Amino acid sequence: MRIELADQAEPIVPADVHARDGWTCRLCGGPIDPEFAWPDPMSASVDHIVPLAAGGAHTMANVQSAHLGCNSRKRDRVDDHQTMIESKTDIGGIPPSP
Repeated sequence: MRIELADQAEPIVPADVHARDGWTCRLCGGPIDPEFAWPDPMSASVDHIVPLAAGGAHTMANVQSAHLGCNSRKRDRVDDHQTMIESKTDIGGIPPSP
């Protein structure tokens, strides 16, 4: 089985993703401690919201901060739980306007 790569790609700097997301896991909503390093399951990782395997783009708009363990459990699925987290807060942890 051949996976088609996304048409869009841009350089992703993990530190920029984590700063944008307020060092918050967008999958579970918990804080990410930058002191934890790979392979600790609580370490920071960058998750593709729509996985590359599902045709998602490698762009800042399609990535989010996640604990390594949360990201590993999500695998290559589009996770409905992220929608719940996003409905509580927008990027950066500020509640959305009504």
